[in-house]
Amino acid sequence: MSEREKKLLLVLGVTFFLILNFIGFNMLYLPEVQKADRSKRTSESKKKAAEMTLSLRDKYEPEMAWLERSGTLRTTPLEAQSKLQALLRKQATARRLEIRDSRIITYQPGEHFDRVKVLFKVTGMERDVLSWLTTIHQTNQRQVITKMEVKPQNNDLTRIEVEIEIEKWILPTLEEE
Repeated sequence: MSEREKKLLLVLGVTFFLILNFIGFNMLYLPEVQKADRSKRTSESKKKAAEMTLSLRDKYEPEMAWLERSGTLRTTPLEAQSKLQALLRKQATARRLEIRDSRIITYQPGEHFDRVKVLFKVTGMERDVLSWLTTIHQTNQRQVITKMEVKPQNNDLTRIEVEIEIEKWILPTLEEE
């Protein structure tokens, strides 16, 4: 081999080596670096969100602990509404009240607790209705009457008709991740 051929072979070898390095860099190394950068940015954003949640925890933890200590159970809104409706029906029946209407109102989701509502219309003697109302208004169970309409019954003035909207605060069930 002549000196010129050796130089040509050396130049072609170096050029081929550079081209292979360029292709390897763009096809193998650079995508992995970009993937690692995306993963890093995602992890940093998750970390910031977790730190923000942790900082808000100090603010809301006493309220959540109070709700849990007070016996407020974690449950689904539908289950809580049906239990509330069953309680109202049982208490009304025990006091010989006539149930005119019973409806579940759409629950209101909240950030830390949900509010479920039930509408009830009953008719009965005044003392029985008042006894029923004092029984179902249970603040220690996070269950209160939020709306009440009382009027005498049209055909019997010894009886009254009451329409109430009762609301209960519940802790939503923890979501599985």
